[in-house]
Amino acid sequence: MGDRSWLSAVTLALLLLVAGCAAPYASDTATESPDTETTDPSQRTSTETARDATSSDTSDEKAGSEPGIDSPNGTGTAVGQSERVVVKNGSLSVNATEVYQRVERLMGVDADTPTVQIRQLGAADFSRGRVSPRYRALGYQSDPGNGSRCGSFAPAYAASDEVIISPGNLTETGAELVLAHEYVHIIQRNVEGYDNLSAVGSHGLRRAVTEGTAVYVADAYARKYDKSWHDTTPLGIRECLYRSVGDTGRELSGRYYFGGRYFDQRLNSSTDISSVYRSPPNTTEQLVHGLAPSAEPPVDLSVTFEGTESWQANRPERMGELGVRTWLHTELPQDRVDAAATGWGNDTLASFGEENRTGVTWVTRWDTSSDADEFADAVDDIGGELETADVATLRHVRVSERTVVVFAGNESFVDGAEATGNGGNVTVTAPRGPSDEISSARRGPPVVS
Repeated sequence: MGDRSWLSAVTLALLLLVAGCAAPYASDTATESPDTETTDPSQRTSTETARDATSSDTSDEKAGSEPGIDSPNGTGTAVGQSERVVVKNGSLSVNATEVYQRVERLMGVDADTPTVQIRQLGAADFSRGRVSPRYRALGYQSDPGNGSRCGSFAPAYAASDEVIISPGNLTETGAELVLAHEYVHIIQRNVEGYDNLSAVGSHGLRRAVTEGTAVYVADAYARKYDKSWHDTTPLGIRECLYRSVGDTGRELSGRYYFGGRYFDQRLNSSTDISSVYRSPPNTTEQLVHGLAPSAEPPVDLSVTFEGTESWQANRPERMGELGVRTWLHTELPQDRVDAAATGWGNDTLASFGEENRTGVTWVTRWDTSSDADEFADAVDDIGGELETADVATLRHVRVSERTVVVFAGNESFVDGAEATGNGGNVTVTAPRGPSDEISSARRGPPVVS
């Protein structure tokens, strides 16, 4: 991972601090496949929250004074009266025990009390991201964007039984919202239906659900206890980041933002999280639009990728509507992205070649021919921008009224690759040299996104 090893090694999360606005954010970028799992989310999950200017550094970890709530499982026990949270290696400007009990009550679930470890982990730096060959072929760049308008960044994450926090100059409000988000990850494993998430088809979608839970509950916490800054809650910060970060951070930002928004659209109360866990979304289209898991299933699409000795096909995968949106965002304004990505039906993407010589084929299938027209027009505009900037080469072909195939990356690959078929059956053939033989086909998609 090169420069990114410092992040991927621990799946670091970031603490976002804004002058008056707190909310969590995450650390992965488009430096690797959205479905490449770098850590077991049940053991470690990460987030980012706000850091304010200055704070006192006193801490009282006595149990909170608020009463518990009746257990929703009918046991008659009170939720939200867990034992004292132990803070190690320093102190916080907030009562860590009271915050934990509040989150338990908001979720209607008890969990074993974690410890909180204070560490000085340094600042996170988006500009250190390295764009992977596949994303570089599509025109992604390592520009960090303008995420600084949403805040500055420092690390924090939750492991199986502890929360790691780097408080720096956190105010009481900043520390409180950091803890609220991270505590959700400790507690959510006790929510009914949590084990169902292991069956969700891709790591990226699973993470959108688990991190979306934390964003949603932290947002509920901020509203209930009046902890938002400048009238912005954690979900608002997530939206800011999604709109503002650079190419390499946007897809992960989208998982947090659309994940949190999905819970907000589907639920009336943070105690109802189990209803989503029992029946989670199956695609990022459902995630983005707040749809039920039975709504808008992917349309039929079968793709065969035929590589050659010169252009071997790598593992194909489905990118989903969120992947389409992330790519369109590299060159287009939000309104065009919304119009061109809406109507997604299915897709399969595969890269060909090696790190310094990469071509990409992205087969997309749309709900209607009008949706396909909208996407094709957007690809034309992106291609013009990328070629003018000498960033990437792009071409697309129409296999059927509803199927658009995009070729990107190495110029000889883009010029020579072919796509044939009808309806939802497509064959992609890589360019052939004088002595090339067609290699065994790779079929997709193998995952759901």
